[in-house]
Amino acid sequence: MRRGREVWLLLFAFAILSLGYWVVWQAYLPAWQVLYPGQSWRVFDALPVTFVAWLLLSLALRWRRCEETLLLPAVALLIGIGLLFLQRLAGGIALQAMQSGFDLAHIGAIAARDHAPALARTTALLLHCSDKQLISFVVGWAALMGIVLFWKDYRTLARYKYLIAIGATVLLLVTTVFGSTKGGQTIALDLGPLTFQPHDLVKLLLVIFMAAYLVENRQLFSVAGGRFGVLTRMDLRYLGPLVALWLLVMAIIFKHDDLGAALLLFGALLGMLYLGTERKSYVVIGALMFIFGATGAYFISSRVQDRVAIWLHPWAYSNNGSYQIVQALMALGNGRAVGAGLAGGYPERIPAVHTDMIFSAISEDLGLIGAVAVIGLFLFLIGRMYHVSLRSDTHFGKLLAAGLATTMALQAWVILAGTMKFIPLTGITLPFISYGGTSLVVNLVLLGMILKIAEAPGSRAPVPAD
Repeated sequence: MRRGREVWLLLFAFAILSLGYWVVWQAYLPAWQVLYPGQSWRVFDALPVTFVAWLLLSLALRWRRCEETLLLPAVALLIGIGLLFLQRLAGGIALQAMQSGFDLAHIGAIAARDHAPALARTTALLLHCSDKQLISFVVGWAALMGIVLFWKDYRTLARYKYLIAIGATVLLLVTTVFGSTKGGQTIALDLGPLTFQPHDLVKLLLVIFMAAYLVENRQLFSVAGGRFGVLTRMDLRYLGPLVALWLLVMAIIFKHDDLGAALLLFGALLGMLYLGTERKSYVVIGALMFIFGATGAYFISSRVQDRVAIWLHPWAYSNNGSYQIVQALMALGNGRAVGAGLAGGYPERIPAVHTDMIFSAISEDLGLIGAVAVIGLFLFLIGRMYHVSLRSDTHFGKLLAAGLATTMALQAWVILAGTMKFIPLTGITLPFISYGGTSLVVNLVLLGMILKIAEAPGSRAPVPAD
């Protein structure tokens, strides 16, 4: 097993990111000198922290005899790009604020005032998000390291599948009752200074449950189908979890007005069902159920109606509801083939660019070449996750890794397609890149599970019999 290749690739990623941080430091140096008097080098804080973290993780994987050596560099580069662009956006808006006469040294206090200017609030927000995302990375890395070093065997999850399903349901119910509403969506729980978005964790829990359930009943599913794919009584008996989860997803749509989470959760469910049974009829029926539910949501929810209208006619509402998507499309166009150069565009003018539209920021600065490179990184990452699935020595490992890969692919596709106006914008995060502490931590836990599946079979302790 050669982990030297992994270290060299990490060094290559570190070199690329170092050059990017130097450009951002130089481009916004006047702002950094005010924000960090005598310590403008703090712009580079994320570089040593992340690099040392990835090297330590590589050593841990060597000790655990993990056979996968290409996942880590891909994720390291994606997270590095995300942190770099959050810093770039913070620097860009900070320089604009300084040129507009704001005192950057006290921008937080200015933004906290009643009726504070929008520029001051946005500047304080992006500076805060840039720092907070690095903290979220450290938390997620600690969880990932704990999984790699101390989790004996991922197969133990299969024994607690129903408890996991109950936990996912409780999280959704708690969010429904106690969740805070932002932008018309009830998707977060405020825990004092922390904000937790359960949908990210629910996605992971549902994939674990479906993998364990389908493996346990795989023989029954393989013989349940009637002629020409017609459902039989046995199908209906063992499709109970599918129907229950469909109802749950529709409840999310109607109550939370969150079409993105519903699409992601239900898409993951259908993907898992097909991977576990190879029955196309299940997927067709499930897709029809989703279309039926989404159509109902369109006629009931004004938010869904607005999203569809903005998607179909963005320029007609460019001064109101579709201002964000119009600015994002203009940023995509301004990037052209090679981009305006890192820190050369003005993507910080896009509302919520650090969450929903960070891909537009990347495209404006780095152009089509940079956008294709990011998409290529995701394709490579997802391909390696499927590779781990194919090489797994257990049915549960194969299905779990494939389900996690499918979920990652769906999430990336949904937000990228929404940003480029292929589908209505849903507002979910771009994995590993967009700002979002919960999303980053959960995706690092997901990575840890994939790496555990990729461990050499001899390094795992046997699972005690029930």
